[in-house]
Amino acid sequence: MLRNLWFGLLWMSFFIFPFPEAHGQQGAVSPHAVFQKKKDRVLPDGEVAYTVPKGWVSETPRSKMRLAQFRWPGYEGADDAVLAVFFFPGTGGSVEANLTRWYGQFKQPDSTSTLYHVQKSYRIINGIPVTLVYVTGTYIRPKNPMMMMGGPVEELPDYAMLAAIAETKNGPWFFKAVGPQKTVDHWRSSFDEFVKSFHIKEEKAKEKK
Repeated sequence: MLRNLWFGLLWMSFFIFPFPEAHGQQGAVSPHAVFQKKKDRVLPDGEVAYTVPKGWVSETPRSKMRLAQFRWPGYEGADDAVLAVFFFPGTGGSVEANLTRWYGQFKQPDSTSTLYHVQKSYRIINGIPVTLVYVTGTYIRPKNPMMMMGGPVEELPDYAMLAAIAETKNGPWFFKAVGPQKTVDHWRSSFDEFVKSFHIKEEKAKEKK
């Protein structure tokens, strides 16, 4: 009887306690639950500043929605990748809502959900909570950038996305790079250094009257 009771409790635990979220490593326990508790952390107030790594090419943003845009030169014959910076004060949606939308821009060769192929991690960079993601697959790119949904698309195999979302009181800052996997992987260490440079821009001292 005790044995049956023990098995019953074990079976119920699978439904009561969720499995830990995996981030590219099997068995890795995610700090996500702790990281996301707003009561336990204070979001920084101000603009996110950064240092642009050597080799990145600054470009005129393709749309007014982008604060900045950088091109990563292609690697081993692959096309260039592009990193765009977005910030929508007070809006922009939650971190997870945007990530879910970005995952939907990729599909996998085995037809499984891209969600199960994401490498995801969390950091605190100079007091700024940052979520990092990396994913590969076939990128579904709108032929008309102004039509994000419902318009014609082109499918680009062997692509990757490398992104960071930095959270502040006024809303999240989005840093999203997409391009051929060869090119993105080549610049990945550079992107990591870029993220490490995140800091809150100091306000200019008020002029003395």
